[in-house]
Amino acid sequence: MLKHHKLISFCVGLGFLIIFQEFATPQPIFRFLIPAFLVYAGAVTAYNRWYLKQINQYNVWILIRPLLLLLSGFGIASLVPSLALRGVFLIISVGLITSVEILLGNLAENILLIETLFIAFGLFFTFAGYYYNAPSFETLYLMGVFATSALLVRSFYESVPRPERIKVISALIIGLFTAELYWALNFLQFPYTVLAVLLFNIFYFCLILNYYFFFHILNFKKIQFHLFLTSASTVLVLITTPWNIIR
Repeated sequence: MLKHHKLISFCVGLGFLIIFQEFATPQPIFRFLIPAFLVYAGAVTAYNRWYLKQINQYNVWILIRPLLLLLSGFGIASLVPSLALRGVFLIISVGLITSVEILLGNLAENILLIETLFIAFGLFFTFAGYYYNAPSFETLYLMGVFATSALLVRSFYESVPRPERIKVISALIIGLFTAELYWALNFLQFPYTVLAVLLFNIFYFCLILNYYFFFHILNFKKIQFHLFLTSASTVLVLITTPWNIIR
């Protein structure tokens, strides 16, 4: 099966599309969609575990990343109201999931960072959108943001040559801060897409600066550059979003 890993990876991506085409057309039927997705995610995780062991790179933190990607994809696809836009997203998701599966076990810094950012935005978009549509489950969403953010950060730091305790504590701190920020941003009268972008920007800023700190290469220029990058993105989103101050 190892030599057919690329083909299996494509089938994994295609399976995500098939599940949504079967149980979410024209609208998601969650009593069928959720069990089908859980079975699919379990099968994918089992295969990934087997594959990582075969290439001698099995690690629980590497195994978690594709699962978080599938969860973020599930959340976005279930929130897209337009059938056409959902179809476009599902096609894109096939390529993204396939790529992540093919590169499973690759610890290159750039690949891990890109994967992490895609997953993070998808998760934040999901929790912000679910809160907008069903705010009564706010506590569950808050716990979800904390748990997924902490797991994502810890998995990103797996290749960092630092003690396990430090990596876990850093992940928990960033996860807690992200959850608190998510709670605070929900008081703003913005579309949930904007809230997701704002949360993503600050999450990225904390993640990357802490990463530089781990490698002892954090300096003022790096802080200045990433602060400008996140600030410019935030300002651009705010000035293009209709909003006003409530007196």
